[in-house]
Amino acid sequence: MTTSTVSSRRSSHDQTSRRSASGWPVRLAVVVAGLSVVLTLRDPVPLANAWMVVAAFALLIGIGEYYRFGIDEGRQLAPMTLGAGLAFALTSRSWNIDLTTLSPSPIIAVSGLAMVCGALPHRVRGRSMHPDEMAARFLAIAVTAVIFRWLPLWLGHTLLDVDAAWVGSRWLVAVVLAAVAAVGLITFLVLSAFVEAARSSGSLRLALLDEIRSGAGLGLALSATGALIALAERPLGVLALPLFLVPLVLTQFALRQYAAIRRTYSQSVRVLSRLTEIGGFTRAGHPDRVAQLSVQIGRELGLAAREIRNLENAALLHDIGQVALRAPIPAGATLMAAPADQRRIAVDSADIVRKAGLPPEVAEAVAQQATPYRVVRERREDVPLLSRIVKVANAYDDLVGGSIAARRREAAVERIHLGLGYEYDPRVVDALVRVLARRHTKGP
Repeated sequence: MTTSTVSSRRSSHDQTSRRSASGWPVRLAVVVAGLSVVLTLRDPVPLANAWMVVAAFALLIGIGEYYRFGIDEGRQLAPMTLGAGLAFALTSRSWNIDLTTLSPSPIIAVSGLAMVCGALPHRVRGRSMHPDEMAARFLAIAVTAVIFRWLPLWLGHTLLDVDAAWVGSRWLVAVVLAAVAAVGLITFLVLSAFVEAARSSGSLRLALLDEIRSGAGLGLALSATGALIALAERPLGVLALPLFLVPLVLTQFALRQYAAIRRTYSQSVRVLSRLTEIGGFTRAGHPDRVAQLSVQIGRELGLAAREIRNLENAALLHDIGQVALRAPIPAGATLMAAPADQRRIAVDSADIVRKAGLPPEVAEAVAQQATPYRVVRERREDVPLLSRIVKVANAYDDLVGGSIAARRREAAVERIHLGLGYEYDPRVVDALVRVLARRHTKGP
């Protein structure tokens, strides 16, 4: 059995395992929702007695799910859903309506039903419901409700009982509510990181760090909002919901604007990357192919989401400096150019990237793409990993040229292996081989 066959089978097995693993939050959410519905139907009286408050929370959860928005490719956020859901789980009394008789089951069941109703219009219009992300939000609300209303965490009593007993110590109740909401948010971040790691075949640890870095601010706002609404429900009733959710709505609006700006920014980079194709300096589709392969290699090496974005931009613009050449390189293959010409193209490309306003990491990755790996191994010089990835991906595409012929792919890999440890980083080349094996398993 050949090494490539073993690698292909291993890649297929890993991919199947990841797909199977990534689905367990959805399956768990379905089980939890089904059990909650059964328990609620066995004793619907507490839910009926508080129908007005329950309906208000359900309405806001559904609206939040409907007005979700994308912040990254393939990612959808619904902060209003999570904020209202946490508040629902933590509310013990709304004006003169007692919610202490509500167990976690009706809260979980109503929250899940409201989320599905809010997502269904997107499904009707042919858009994805993003069940894995919905499951992460739903399970965060469920964990919060169970911790607050069911677990005997304080001298054999639930925190809901403590909330009702500590009437004269509202500041202490506020701390407890904020702490429980924080646990719910941590659950959401962990599940979101798991979903993202499974989706991108990346590292769970790095995905969790990314979630914490990118979601810490919004997470604190959500946990504080949930605790504030739960506290304000006592004197204000359901009026506390719109009053304290308005800042969250404004934050959501700002995030939607930010997401739109990022999409425009990404489109501008892609338009700029096509200049070499339009000018006849590179083969058609070369920047996109190098970017796609670089991203796959980066994920194989466990890069964080921010590093992946920088890597993609660097790969898209790695050849933009060719527009300054007096005469195009044959087929635009910088691999075939002299080392001095490769360095000049890299420097010119980096200058354009800097003037385009991209992050310094992108410009540095582009500037160092022509540097051979031996300077890292022999001289201990610092060459960014992003540069080493772009170098390997670019070399592979220069050799293959978009061909799907297996013989040409194998010849390209063999050619790259000839420069292993001297021109190319062995770790990056190993990742390339694994990525190509996975592609071959999927089919051309």
